Amino acid sequence: MREAIRKGRFEFLAQFPSIADEEMQRNLPSPSDPKVSDSCKLDFSQRTTNRELYDLHVDLIKLRREDSRFCEQVPGGIDGAVLGPASFVLRYLARENDDRLLVVNFGKRQALAPAPEPLLAPPLGFEWETMWTSESPRYGGPGVVSVVTQEQWLLPAEAAVALRSIPEKATRRTAKRRRSSLQSSPNKHGA
Repeated sequence: MREAIRKGRFEFLAQFPSIADEEMQRNLPSPSDPKVSDSCKLDFSQRTTNRELYDLHVDLIKLRREDSRFCEQVPGGIDGAVLGPASFVLRYLARENDDRLLVVNFGKRQALAPAPEPLLAPPLGFEWETMWTSESPRYGGPGVVSVVTQEQWLLPAEAAVALRSIPEKATRRTAKRRRSSLQSSPNKHGA
């Protein structure tokens, strides 16, 4: 029986190129070895030893389960765009201005001024508020930073930020009106 299980396991794993090689398969432990089973058991003391990572996973699971946008998966409900060589945004769309953004940056800190991507624009009369960030001290990060201002987006290095749309606290700044050259400079005769 052990040999049949071992053979079946190796046949299944052969679909993965990194394990298909005979030499790799010879180095794989036998599934019937009790040490293999023991090494797969969760060590619940790791919850305290690696508290920051544990808290990160607990909070992400909670966000996925409880947030109105992240838990609802409907066709066409998510749109995405690349913001840079190592960053992207996913927008979780809602019917009633309850959108969410997930901004992920795997690279260095990145400033977007002006923001080049329409998906970053909040619904009319709304603004973005940070609801979760991997930069939280709870996970060993340096702390929450303001990602979006009226002037720019600032994506922290190697971080993810989830934002929700909320009603605007202050009216958006309107575009500056340009003065025409006729209005700004007097003519030769001083008029």
